[in-house]
Amino acid sequence: MTTAAAVTTVPVYRMVRYPGPESELTLTARCMAGGCPWESGPTSQPGTGAVGCESHTAATGHTTFSVRLEYIALVTTEAAGEEGSG
Repeated sequence: MTTAAAVTTVPVYRMVRYPGPESELTLTARCMAGGCPWESGPTSQPGTGAVGCESHTAATGHTTFSVRLEYIALVTTEAAGEEGSG
């Protein structure tokens, strides 16, 4: 008697950056030193956010930050390896 092996399907996710407003990226940061009110303004440039944290550390000695990177995910159901029309 032959038994069939179970087949497991695993989704594959590809992260592809598309230009345009629908793929906007935003970084914000805030200082985690007890009671410090410093927060960065939202920026679409992660490097700018990192510089803000570095400047705050240089000025205060505070070294711990909560950093939030938010982006819009465009999800398609294309099979892995297929090129979509975007």
